[in-house]
Amino acid sequence: MVKIDKQKIRVVAGVLALVALVNGGLLYLYPERFSVFAYILFVFVPLIAIVLFVFAKFSLLFLKRIDEEEEEGDILRERQKEIVENMMEGLVVHNVSGKILSVNGMAEQFLNTKGSYIKDKNISEIDSPSGLLKAVFAPMEDGEELEISFKGDVGQDLFYQVVQVSLNKDRGEILKIIRDVTRAKYLDRMKSEYITIMSHKILTPLTNIKWAAGVLSGKIVDESKIQSSAKNITDNANELIEFTSHLLNIAEVEEGLFGYKFEKTDMGELTQGVIKKYQRESLQRNIKILADEAQAGVYFVSGDKNRLETAITNYIDNSIKYSPNNGQIEVSLHQDKYTLWFSIKDNGVGVSPESVEELFTKFFRDKRAKAVHTEGTGVGLFIVKNIIEKHGGKVGYDPIKKGGSLFYFTLPVYKEKEVK
Repeated sequence: MVKIDKQKIRVVAGVLALVALVNGGLLYLYPERFSVFAYILFVFVPLIAIVLFVFAKFSLLFLKRIDEEEEEGDILRERQKEIVENMMEGLVVHNVSGKILSVNGMAEQFLNTKGSYIKDKNISEIDSPSGLLKAVFAPMEDGEELEISFKGDVGQDLFYQVVQVSLNKDRGEILKIIRDVTRAKYLDRMKSEYITIMSHKILTPLTNIKWAAGVLSGKIVDESKIQSSAKNITDNANELIEFTSHLLNIAEVEEGLFGYKFEKTDMGELTQGVIKKYQRESLQRNIKILADEAQAGVYFVSGDKNRLETAITNYIDNSIKYSPNNGQIEVSLHQDKYTLWFSIKDNGVGVSPESVEELFTKFFRDKRAKAVHTEGTGVGLFIVKNIIEKHGGKVGYDPIKKGGSLFYFTLPVYKEKEVK
């Protein structure tokens, strides 16, 4: 951009004007002493110089304005390019013959290809085009929405929506907008599953209670029926209480009301206590629980004992539920100077690869878990994640190649200054 020092121009123009005026005055007073050459040199030259300087000034101002407009245009074009490149939707522009004219970054990600490879090509010229790329060139009307779904690299369901917009009918240019609606579809499915879970988890115990109450209200009821029906009512009422407690915990988690009381906590002691609660069930199914590396008096953190016990319980409960009879579970604790690791390894059904990223989300249940244990609510791991993160730790999952799962969480190691 041309830079102009306006003050210098004013000074120079003023000096020239003054010289012209002085010489003009002298010419007027002493005309007989000025030759034609002197007249031209001292009068016309300064006047012409003034005109040239003024012309130069306005020319430079004009050029400056042109440069500014060009710069503004460049900035606008660069901004528009950045907007297009950073949009959450994929954008593909092609002509009526199917030649791809431009592709933005998100479209490259969705189509799993480089724009430089497919640009200026028809789909027939592209080797092994994806299902989504084929959908981009499917016959459509302006404003029409086309939905397509297919399996991802690890078997997960992916959903996309393609919308057509005509850009320039004279040039025959068409814009295809690609939207990733996988998350929206997942939430819809989760909502349906949630309603199903709620209905089943509430209606089944209520139906059993109603049936047991009907037996007790019969005219002839022997002692064995009374005891059986009373136990049925108690068991189903406890199931409703437990389920309601889960729902209340979730509500407290999301509203920030899940209270914590931090104190020095022995993780080995907590772990051994939870394992004892599952001794009967594990013995009935001949499941070995190995916990030699979870010793009391060794591993300490600053935390809420009740909340951390809940986290450990959810991990161990899941391992037992989804392990086969005669299976084996390994519970271990270890630490370095700063971090404690709790892990639990089993040889159960494991987790589908496509479900790993959703494991710790609310109401999510993997298809393998549903096949083994249909009564789950999908809230345990969500609560574990919240508890551990409130303690400054992290949760995680690792698959076992030979079958099974390894769930873990980390916590900061206890330091004396943490608890007053």
